[in-house]
Amino acid sequence: MSEDSGNGTRGRAVLAWVAAPLVVIAFFPTILLLVIGMAPSIVALIVDKRPRKVTARAIGYLNFAGVLPYAFKLWTGQNTISGVMELVMEPTALLIMYCAAAVGWTLNIVMPPIMSAYLAVRHESKMRSIGNRQEQLIKEWGSEVKGHAAVKMPPQKPNELVTVEDGGTSEGEVDTAENTAGDDEAAT
Repeated sequence: MSEDSGNGTRGRAVLAWVAAPLVVIAFFPTILLLVIGMAPSIVALIVDKRPRKVTARAIGYLNFAGVLPYAFKLWTGQNTISGVMELVMEPTALLIMYCAAAVGWTLNIVMPPIMSAYLAVRHESKMRSIGNRQEQLIKEWGSEVKGHAAVKMPPQKPNELVTVEDGGTSEGEVDTAENTAGDDEAAT
């Protein structure tokens, strides 16, 4: 089975290496527009060191949303390299593309503290709700509901030292010495 999966992976890799250049050649103006317009996303992809690339994804999605209207404009108009250069040379086009990426950066910077504060408030509210419910249950059912029910154990007498006239040992030590002697006899 591992041989099949290896062949399938190699087949996909060969297909990708054959198909990728054909796609680049066929859609070169669009890819050129995407590379120029999505430069902030490419930088974010390189800079983001987290395993799931969360920052790069947030910036990339919004940056792509800023580039997409100009890709449609390219497809419906002059779909050539000169058409791409005309679009890119418009200051408003680049401004919209890069501002969309800036919104992604802003969200990445602003949202973690906002979400932390929201989750802290939500956690406190949940704790109060659970505490109030626990108080209601204690009033209704008694303190056993709390899980701290008293376990009744017989009172234990403290170990008293008993002096033996031969060696001056305590009662506990005598028991230990007797148990050890019994273990030695059982072993032989």
